[in-house]
Amino acid sequence: MGKMVNVAVIGGGASGLVSAKYSIAEGFDVTIYEQASNLGGTWMYTDKTDKDQYGANVHSVMYQGLRTNLPKQLMEFIDHKYPEKTLPYPPQSDVLKYLQSYADRFNLMKHLKLSHSVIRIQPIENDKWEIIVKDLPNNKFETKIYDIVFVCNGHCTMPRIPKIDGASEFNGKIIHSRDFRTAEAFHADNVLIVGGGPSGVDLVMQISKVANRITFSQHKRPDETKEARDIRQSKFPSNVSLQENVKRLTPTGAEFIDGSHQTFTAIIYATGYNFKYPFLSADCGIHVDNNFVQPLYKQILNIEFPSMAFIGVTHFACNFPMYDLQAKFALKFLTGAKKLPTKSEMMMDMRVKTQIHWNKGYQKHRTHTLGPDQKDYFDDLSTTADIENIPHILLSIFFDSVRRTMSGDLDYRKYKYNVIDDKTFTCEKYME
Repeated sequence: MGKMVNVAVIGGGASGLVSAKYSIAEGFDVTIYEQASNLGGTWMYTDKTDKDQYGANVHSVMYQGLRTNLPKQLMEFIDHKYPEKTLPYPPQSDVLKYLQSYADRFNLMKHLKLSHSVIRIQPIENDKWEIIVKDLPNNKFETKIYDIVFVCNGHCTMPRIPKIDGASEFNGKIIHSRDFRTAEAFHADNVLIVGGGPSGVDLVMQISKVANRITFSQHKRPDETKEARDIRQSKFPSNVSLQENVKRLTPTGAEFIDGSHQTFTAIIYATGYNFKYPFLSADCGIHVDNNFVQPLYKQILNIEFPSMAFIGVTHFACNFPMYDLQAKFALKFLTGAKKLPTKSEMMMDMRVKTQIHWNKGYQKHRTHTLGPDQKDYFDDLSTTADIENIPHILLSIFFDSVRRTMSGDLDYRKYKYNVIDDKTFTCEKYME
């Protein structure tokens, strides 16, 4: 018998749980380190926004009433379904229960070390990893040695704050959507919400119920006519107005690029997140340059030390099924079932694929955004590792759901998707 392979999984959210499940199935000895007091990662709600009871940073970005912005078929693993009566776009509490049921079904809880914060990971001799972990309740440090590391800490931890002139002069409150918990905190406020993604739309709809007025600032849409903009405006509540980019902030409000000025009592940045790995020593060889994490082979394996895998760096895609596929891809090489290309071949693959992506108009900070390119990416993973691909019907559902969202349909969560067969789905209005 060979020596037992020890695996550390950093993060007890969706990507960490699926990585642990497949690693255990390979016969590996797995430990999942989760800083919070419960599994779920970003799906665990807490009223706290800054530090937890142990002084560790809170990583939850959940707010009261949050629901997924993807249908449930894209929020479940290939071999574990939601209960039949789950809403088409599940609330946060249902996603958390789902992850708990996944952990229970595959016996993951005994591998989970809760309230354990990973302080440092560094490569050591014989291709191993030294990991220093802090047991938060006992205020005790432990040093462990592992053969394989899965980095699954998500990408919703470090808020991306836009650089806007005059931000330090504004006299009202400024927060990032990461710290938003309840609309009631903005009762009777005049609120500026910056950022046109799904979270920005959600916050507008939530806060408009209690705020005096809201201005929703987004990038100007290319070639959008005045008529199209008026139609988009008409879909929002009457106390919401659309605006283009902020030029500068003032002590009392904001000036916009069209020269207009409005007063505000609160500003919320719904501007996304930056990747950050404070626990990785410089020796790990991983660099984050304007949100581009490198060097990674197929956006998963650390090319400098391929016994380290990153699950879930890629985003704007079929979420949980993607984590499933990426974990299986990593383990095909980590188990030795497939032989890795040489380091120079992996570097060349990364550079070529990245340049192709950039040539399509993706800026560097969106290098890991898949969107329309996810089919090619999933096909590449499946072919390279000789593993079963994500069912293409899920891609069809993803693109249909995103089309509804991007069209400005604020009721997109009222549609229910049903998979009929490998090539067919239905979508119907759902009465809750």
